[in-house]
Amino acid sequence: MPSDPDKAATANTSDAGVLLDLPRVEGVDASDPAGTLPADAKQKGIGVIISRWLAFPVDARIDRVQIYIVGTPDPVKERFYGAADDALEFLIPVEPTLLPDVPSFEIRYMVRSVNDTTSLPRRLTFAITPPPKVLKEPTFPDATPWGYINCTKNNPHDPDALFVWEGIRVSIPFDDRFQAQDAIELKWQGWDSLNGSGTALTPLVTFTKTITAADIRDKKPISIVIEPFATHIEPMTNNDSAVTSYVLVRNRVPIFSSYTGLVKIDRVIPGESGFCSDASWM
Repeated sequence: MPSDPDKAATANTSDAGVLLDLPRVEGVDASDPAGTLPADAKQKGIGVIISRWLAFPVDARIDRVQIYIVGTPDPVKERFYGAADDALEFLIPVEPTLLPDVPSFEIRYMVRSVNDTTSLPRRLTFAITPPPKVLKEPTFPDATPWGYINCTKNNPHDPDALFVWEGIRVSIPFDDRFQAQDAIELKWQGWDSLNGSGTALTPLVTFTKTITAADIRDKKPISIVIEPFATHIEPMTNNDSAVTSYVLVRNRVPIFSSYTGLVKIDRVIPGESGFCSDASWM
């Protein structure tokens, strides 16, 4: 029966003797069992610090150091050291793209030498810090000057205008802090009041849009359409509202958040008691 290469790799690393000091990481308190990383670790990566090992080369031999994320068979980083590199400790940078997309993980390292040796694992945890609220609130191009979405189009001459059953446009004001490939994560939820409080009528939902190079060039507001109608709009009928805000995400890290925008919903058909949900009432 053919062997499993992942199991073989795991066996090769686990067979090494545990003779090395724990890895350390720049900016991490050695006494913190969670190993809380600096707030910018997801953007800048981490610096793994390893101590000089006892059998460091003193002749022509070259040793190989490998950094592992525990649970993966292949090293995420490796370096080679010879007698000319001798020092008390060594810094090995690990780029952010090589870090796992999980809240917490463990690292260890191996020294491939005359005898392979390994360290015990060191737990690391990404810091959770709320992004600063500095971005302007979303606006609603199809709302009336009084902030209402009705059954009719408020701007019928706008080619992009929508009827409420087609969706609700949310406009994100352009900000010079935006960069291409950033993501806007917009949250939307409907409520049974005109001030975005009380009982929730719709689930809290997140809409994501990636900022393009054209968006940066044009510096125009970025549009996101709330849909489908049945899930995110129809539960709101009259004297209801929806609130929305967004976070700017860069390299998987939320870096800025916005103030909250509010739009009022009135789907009462003019002159009637029913609510519009398609064009049949017109």
